[in-house]
Amino acid sequence: MGIETVESTVLHAFAARAAEAPNRIAVLSRDASLTYGELDARSNRVARALIARGVAPGSLVPVEAVRSADFLVALLGVLKAGAAYIPIDDAYPAERKRHIYEQSGATVALHARANAAAEPSSAGVAPLAVASLIGDDAPDGELRTPAPHDLLYVIFTSGTTGRPKGVEIEHHAVARLVDWHNRQFGVTAASRMPLMAGLSFDISQWEIWSALTAGATLLLPDEEIRPDADALVAFHRDHATTHAFVPTVMVPDFVRASRGSDLALRYLFTAGEKLQPVDTDGTTYTLIDFYGPTETTIFATMHRVPSATLGRPSSIGHPVPGATIHVLDAQLAPLPDGQVGELCIAGPCVARGYLNDPSLTHDKFVALPHDRSQRLYRTGDLGRRLPDGTIQYLGRMDDQLKIRGHRVELGEIASVLSTQPGIRKCAVIAVEDASDAKEIVAFVVPDAEHANGDVIGSIRTRIRACLPHYMRPRRYVVLPELPVTLNGKVDKAALRELDDGSAARASQAGWRDDRIDTAIARTLAPILGHTDFGPADNFFDIGGHSLLIAEFVRRLGETLRMKVYVRDVYECPTGAALRERLEARLHERQSLLDAEPARALRDDIALPDGIASFRPFDTRRLERPAHILLTGATGFVGVHLLADLLERTDAVVHCTVRAADGASARARIVEQAQRYRVALPDSSRWVAHAADLSLPRLGMSDADYRTLAGCVDVIYHSASAVNFIQPYSYMRTDNVDGLKRVLAFAADGQPKALMLLSTISVYSWGHLHTGKTTVSEDDDIDQNLPAVMTDIGYVRSKWVMEKVADLAASRGLPLMTFRLGYATFHRDTGLSANYQWWGRLVRTCIDQQQIPDLRNLREGLTTVDYMTRAIAHISRNPSALGHKYNLVHTDDNNLTLRQFFERLERHFGLRFETVPFRQWLDGWQHDTAAPLYPLLSLFRDVMYDGRSTVELYQDTYRWRCDRVQAALQGSGIEEPTFTRDELARYLTQSIGHRV
Repeated sequence: MGIETVESTVLHAFAARAAEAPNRIAVLSRDASLTYGELDARSNRVARALIARGVAPGSLVPVEAVRSADFLVALLGVLKAGAAYIPIDDAYPAERKRHIYEQSGATVALHARANAAAEPSSAGVAPLAVASLIGDDAPDGELRTPAPHDLLYVIFTSGTTGRPKGVEIEHHAVARLVDWHNRQFGVTAASRMPLMAGLSFDISQWEIWSALTAGATLLLPDEEIRPDADALVAFHRDHATTHAFVPTVMVPDFVRASRGSDLALRYLFTAGEKLQPVDTDGTTYTLIDFYGPTETTIFATMHRVPSATLGRPSSIGHPVPGATIHVLDAQLAPLPDGQVGELCIAGPCVARGYLNDPSLTHDKFVALPHDRSQRLYRTGDLGRRLPDGTIQYLGRMDDQLKIRGHRVELGEIASVLSTQPGIRKCAVIAVEDASDAKEIVAFVVPDAEHANGDVIGSIRTRIRACLPHYMRPRRYVVLPELPVTLNGKVDKAALRELDDGSAARASQAGWRDDRIDTAIARTLAPILGHTDFGPADNFFDIGGHSLLIAEFVRRLGETLRMKVYVRDVYECPTGAALRERLEARLHERQSLLDAEPARALRDDIALPDGIASFRPFDTRRLERPAHILLTGATGFVGVHLLADLLERTDAVVHCTVRAADGASARARIVEQAQRYRVALPDSSRWVAHAADLSLPRLGMSDADYRTLAGCVDVIYHSASAVNFIQPYSYMRTDNVDGLKRVLAFAADGQPKALMLLSTISVYSWGHLHTGKTTVSEDDDIDQNLPAVMTDIGYVRSKWVMEKVADLAASRGLPLMTFRLGYATFHRDTGLSANYQWWGRLVRTCIDQQQIPDLRNLREGLTTVDYMTRAIAHISRNPSALGHKYNLVHTDDNNLTLRQFFERLERHFGLRFETVPFRQWLDGWQHDTAAPLYPLLSLFRDVMYDGRSTVELYQDTYRWRCDRVQAALQGSGIEEPTFTRDELARYLTQSIGHRV
């Protein structure tokens, strides 16, 4: 039996159970037991004693708690006196207890320990031991019956100010919850349930009242059993428990320890933190994950957790009855499925407010703007609604941070770490380095098999394939166990204290006592902000990233008084490998960078194994495609191309995104669309797939891969790693190998056409070798190979990609190649990609009020909207197959560097002094805060003929774009002219310069 109506109270339900079966065991501990009748009688005596001491309806009574039958007697006694209770863990610090007493306004406090009377709780508050009240002669008097909207309890939770805040919960909310819970999970008088949660944690209220309103037996485990998974499993076996709770952090250990055990357990419940994937194969019980803040009555959603081996997206499930979940933006407007927003909760579960804090109550408990009748609680949690209607929790808004311009969710990093072999538990926090920038620190608890091995080294190696560089922890700390709070949650404050000394304790064994090793170690330490590395560690696994390389090679070169290049770090990322290269260089006279051997590039021009030719393609499918595959949809060009393909075709567009699951993939695209203010019409017509172009079958399941391969008509390959300092050996994996995976996909299933997005840079600085001043779209790019071999790794990879695609076309692949100019910004929004080097150049020149004297330096400047509209239009024309298109401006509209800055002078009154290139470079190359500093190697490193990369692009080719102009005739698509209004938007939105 349960609570008769949702308007009843837990006290009413308990009284009914006690009347039905007074001799049934209600509470059982190692030392004692109480029947329902005894529990009822003892609490009556406490209630009358409280009433005699002035406790009245509306009073608050603190109850200092230990895990004992007297604690439960105290709670019932307070309720029967018509008051509400405040559970206070006996282990709380004295200062926290004092604050709670002051906030409560209480005159008496109950203590579950027998000697409590000797310990005054706070000035003006009389401490009463429950045991003494039970033993005293009880005064006569009628007990009180609380109403559904009276307060049941106040739970104090941590506040952002450092002062705990009291959450007021009414009777009806808990009554409704436990009534649903007991019916949902079959809690009856035959059930046996332990009181596991911290006694000041609201989860304990659900444990207590679920049992006592059902007539079940509530078990009280000894304190030393609770944190020990093996002991806890033995407890459940010995006591035949049927329903049990464990804190989130204990779930992996409990599941491991319970395998093979003969348990009566039907349900294992958890709540409190984000549950990481857990392998539940072989368990005999169902794992249930609850989510909900204290302010929404214990929990608001429920999820039956599938085993991690099934690879399902993480989820907190569906709302429970009495709770409605809204995913809202900052203005509290609803967001469509898949978009990330704040989780806000409405319904009868919502708390009354915060005790004695109307201001905070007003801020956190608000009316829904589009439905003022709904009062909701703003959780401060991030989440999104998945396609199946479930909710995915993504962490606290406080845990969302920016790392080098990228939005990062700490919860996502923890989720990926938790799935790595050898990791039993993990936690991730953000700390500030010496410059106040955020950095990520991971704490891991290895399993028994890996505890003595090099767990950090293996994690770093594996995580490189799972997380982008900006999401990789800067350092790792191995712990025997994660510290937890009294409520069983991970104690992040304790983690920060553990991190404070981790770097200082780290070993630097293995460094040689010589000039080069000493220089590498001493240069790295202040740049990384820690010494947790040795000569075998990879620079990019210990906190290094592209923005730090320039500073590292500059300082190291100055210390050693020799030339050190950015590519040295990429190609020799460990200290030991870098030492060998620098030692070799000390004995060489050659100061120029080695060129990429032509053979190394030509050897990569090959089709994937097993592809000899491509089957004939029906060109009518190009004009009216039903399904399109788009790679690179999270890029600046890619997300705009997605919008144009949706607008100009009726196709379903499938987007491949490197992500943990489809929901995360979709969220990444939505985030980029919001960043660049791109409207994505008809969201039902685009689908995001979690994929990885570096893996066979695009990293997709066989079933998903076969389905896509069988339905896609056209592939738009926009995905490309864009990096101006990485060597070809790095760029090849993402760009060249990625294209080969796409070609393999094109050959599988039905025949497909390929639209390859290349770059105008495949011509490189070929003019220095060919003597030509103009090149057409049909000119063979082989003639530029001598220049390509010494150009940056990105250009080398794009040249090879185009040659690989040409080889595929010669074997029957329907191909169009679009050589993109520079997508400077969007005409309507003025927004640009934050990784672009041109924007950094503009900011640097405005700061210095100087421009470098570089003759006829052209970048093919255009706008992203022109590019993507042109591609979407031309690519639907079957006659365009087999051709190449230079997406740049006509010659008289193709601005040089000098002409671009002249327009800024003319339109906005800016003034730039033209100075010799080296003088201009000296003005910022030692300033680590300069916008261009991370790309210093482009301007400083000698690449060919005594000149840097940027200098070599002077007097470059004039690129013909006749075929583009012909294809766009009558389309209404006009090339941009960089008007004053367009440039004003660019300066304001992307450069940060007000005009």
